[in-house]
Amino acid sequence: AVTLSSCESSDSDRIAVIGAVNWTRAENGLPALSEHVTLNLKADAWAVQLRNECNIHHSTLSDGAPPEWRKLGENVGRGGSIEQVHTAYLNSPGHRANILDPSFTSMGAGAVWGTCNGQRTVFTVQVFMRS
Repeated sequence: AVTLSSCESSDSDRIAVIGAVNWTRAENGLPALSEHVTLNLKADAWAVQLRNECNIHHSTLSDGAPPEWRKLGENVGRGGSIEQVHTAYLNSPGHRANILDPSFTSMGAGAVWGTCNGQRTVFTVQVFMRS
């Protein structure tokens, strides 16, 4: 289970992740996603776990999700910068589909930095929701 308490992601990093998603959606004629505090906590907790493992894999989507969810999606990635990870998401059909899914209305994000194999790395998690 995901423990939800406080966020390790900085506000500026979280805003950068959500901003990149909403810029991409706007470029494709889609409305912006609203930021959801509970989804931020879920995404951040998962990003911390991924950083601690130096690995990426998906969470159990419903763990830590708010009760009003009807559809959930998740992108997880790692790289040298938030921008690099976002570009990788856009170059991956499944990740791009989550970002551009017109049914999603809100999202949360986490971006947690660590050192893995001697490289400074950011782990980003995007959680998308339709309620």
